[in-house]
Amino acid sequence: MNEEAKKKLLRMIPHALYVLTSRAGGKTAAATVSWVTQASFQPPLIAVGLKKDSYTFAVVQAAGHFALNFLGKDQKETAQKFFKHLEPEEGRLSGEPFRESPLFKNPVFPDMAGFVECEVLQVVDQGDHALVLAEVLDAAPGGAEGPLLLSTTGWQYGG
Repeated sequence: MNEEAKKKLLRMIPHALYVLTSRAGGKTAAATVSWVTQASFQPPLIAVGLKKDSYTFAVVQAAGHFALNFLGKDQKETAQKFFKHLEPEEGRLSGEPFRESPLFKNPVFPDMAGFVECEVLQVVDQGDHALVLAEVLDAAPGGAEGPLLLSTTGWQYGG
């Protein structure tokens, strides 16, 4: 295989950036993710790629649910705050104010473009990332205009 062509072409797949949050067993996960796609209209399904050795994946597996917070187009600095794990402090995660989602009490951020709350239906365990298939059970808009596209940040994740 032509490795350079593979890397170049796979990085051309467009991605937005999100902050995925989940809670289980007294643990809270919040991480910037980019491998997300809608997978069905009825029922409304999304698929998310999560690194299998990540703290976030472990919490999502334990919880069976998550919230996907959509970053606004001008929230690159906010996205960067969620590259490493931090526990909540006084109603903030990585310095960002949050509230609890209606169904599963996951952190959601009113200053982002909105969120969807999802229940995990299936995990496909292949490669270094697992594919998490989830049903969207709730959605709410936020205060920012989105989306934040990976291609606008100068960052790369893929290939």
